Amino acid sequence: MQKTQMELYAPRPLAAPLQRWATLGPVLRRGAALAVGFAGGWAEMYGALTPFGLGLTLGAGEDCFAACAVGAVLAVLARGQGVRAVCLVCAIGAAVVARWLWPRQLGPAALAGGGTLAAAALCFGGYLGASGVEQCFADALLASAIALALRRWPPEQAGAGRLLVAAGVSCALGMVRLGPFSLGVAVLAGVELVLCCRGRTKEALQCAAACGAALCAADPELALAAAGLGCGTAAAAFLSRGDKLLCLAAYGGGCLTGALCVQPPGQSFGYLGAVGAAAAVFGLLPRRWLLWDESLRTDPTEHADRPQLSAAATRLGAVAESLSSLAQTVNQVYEALPRRCDSFRWVIDNTHDTLCANCGRREECWQQEYAVTLSGMEALRPLLEQKQNLQPQDLPGQLSRCIHPAALAGAATRSFALYRSRQEAHVHAEAMRSALTEQYGAVAQALELLGQQLGSPGQAEPYKSGRVAAFFSSLGTPPLECAVTLDDLGRTRAAVTLPRVRFTQAELNALAQEVGRICRRSLDPPQKLSCKGMTTLIFTEKPRLRAVFGWAGAAAVGEVSGDAVQQFCSPAAAQMILCDGMGTGRPAAVDGNLAAELTARLLKAGFTAELAARLVNVALALKSEEESGATLDLLSVDLYTGSARIFKAGAAPGFVVHGGKARAVGGPSLPVGVVGAVSGQSRVVQLAEGDLAVLVSDGLLVDGSGWVLQQLELSAASGDAPEKIAQTLVETARLRAEKTGRPDDITAAVLRLELC
Repeated sequence: MQKTQMELYAPRPLAAPLQRWATLGPVLRRGAALAVGFAGGWAEMYGALTPFGLGLTLGAGEDCFAACAVGAVLAVLARGQGVRAVCLVCAIGAAVVARWLWPRQLGPAALAGGGTLAAAALCFGGYLGASGVEQCFADALLASAIALALRRWPPEQAGAGRLLVAAGVSCALGMVRLGPFSLGVAVLAGVELVLCCRGRTKEALQCAAACGAALCAADPELALAAAGLGCGTAAAAFLSRGDKLLCLAAYGGGCLTGALCVQPPGQSFGYLGAVGAAAAVFGLLPRRWLLWDESLRTDPTEHADRPQLSAAATRLGAVAESLSSLAQTVNQVYEALPRRCDSFRWVIDNTHDTLCANCGRREECWQQEYAVTLSGMEALRPLLEQKQNLQPQDLPGQLSRCIHPAALAGAATRSFALYRSRQEAHVHAEAMRSALTEQYGAVAQALELLGQQLGSPGQAEPYKSGRVAAFFSSLGTPPLECAVTLDDLGRTRAAVTLPRVRFTQAELNALAQEVGRICRRSLDPPQKLSCKGMTTLIFTEKPRLRAVFGWAGAAAVGEVSGDAVQQFCSPAAAQMILCDGMGTGRPAAVDGNLAAELTARLLKAGFTAELAARLVNVALALKSEEESGATLDLLSVDLYTGSARIFKAGAAPGFVVHGGKARAVGGPSLPVGVVGAVSGQSRVVQLAEGDLAVLVSDGLLVDGSGWVLQQLELSAASGDAPEKIAQTLVETARLRAEKTGRPDDITAAVLRLELC
């Protein structure tokens, strides 16, 4: 059934949460206004003045002034001030009527409320006395001033209006005593702690000043308590910078300093008890409540275990999926294409089409004597492969009856040459296709991994992020983006993106110290990335271990070795690469250095060992028309946990010395650049302080690996430096190779773990 026009244009119902808020919001707002009005009617300044009830009624918003008036009247009647209470009730009622008659106009309401209060005071002057009449006039003037401030700065927004409301509530609470404890002191201390914990220094100091003055006005005996709270707020605001534990410590120290001002000291017990109660409640508050903000409705750590992909991560995932799909499509299309020139039968068919099809004896040769003719054409294959150019006398006996032997030899030669050229083109195209799809697949996996990292950056630390951002802003370089996170192992990582700026190494070291102090972690100097007008500093927690590198090498002939070594530390791991180019001399050196350099760059960019090997394999395969290849030996050690991952593609076995015992690691595999796909092996071993990891080229193992294990155990027991261990291995291997007469490039790369 079709909908009517009224149904089509009828407003849609709100979602359930919005409907509940639309119903409860006004009710909660008026309830809060009622409570604030009650506090204003209860508040008394300097033992005589009560301007807050009338002032709130005059200055509150149009939707809640009546609730304020009701609360104020209830408080005035509850206090029972006799004739003066009657005057205040009449003034509040007149103000409400005036606001109904002239909405959004302060003048008529102020004249009505203040005039009624003054007239009532004059009428009951005999009961109030001269001082009572003066107090009523003062209340009228102060109420008008409060209303003017509330109209100028609405309490819904941060400013003087909100401070006035807070002062009225503090004044009312300051008059409430629970034995020796003041409720106003306890509440004000709790509010100040929350503001300091949230890093709102300005608001905390303003609250301490305004509400402390209100406490003094409510009860002069609370003056010293207000001074102590002010000291505690200043200490917490400037020393803790939003941290909960530091905030408690600094605030407590400031309040104790204020307690020393109380004479005799015994009178400070009630003040310290109220502050202690507020601090205990603050300490028990959930972290989510302390973090609440208009722009942060929920604690970002609440759903940290759920995968939440950002827009950038989603787009990277889509690009990775597209590249992977493109590679699969290219392979599928290639497999589905018809194959031509795949066998020698094409040479036979082409020879028939170009020569025999126009011959008068075609039916006799290709129909009556088909088996003999086909056997003779097949016999041409070894002759063509051997000579490349047939002569009439080279024709086999099955083709001796051909009346055009010279033409047959020429046609067969041309057909075979075309067949070979097409086969070579086919092989080249297949190699290009394999390289293209391999690159697409490797880059797709890298983008997918990067998208996963962006989608799960770790547990956010919003207030540490804010403190780090404030620190860079104080340096005159406000960050474009700042994020401090914790990974699954609890390690701190801070990423700060700034407008492009240059830093010296000394400045980077100083930044690491300061950011580490803010995050309460020891951080390494940041990794600096610059791109398109922006500079990103990545701070990582200083690892528990550090790597000490050493390597040595000797060329088989001359001074050029085909082995290449790369040793460096990334932000979280120590990397060691050894590549052995095929052969010796300069050609092998080109392949080895190319493989090592490309692998190092890819690892620094965040690629895994397997992905780096796939891309290096493609680069070597397409480097030149000549065969290229190199072994790839890669060691990556996590400097936080000591977990070491060894990846080998055609490399010689490596060695690990753990607990003083040496053992070989690795098995046989093919080098990179030789075949279309990488055939590598990956193993994980656990290392600790003092352990060694050694990568060697196959030239070092020309005499076996037994002596290498013994030498490594001796060197580890002696505590030799990695550089000395590598030199000892290379020199010993060179002497052994000279005895066997099988020289080869010899290289050893050594890594030892030490405590930072």
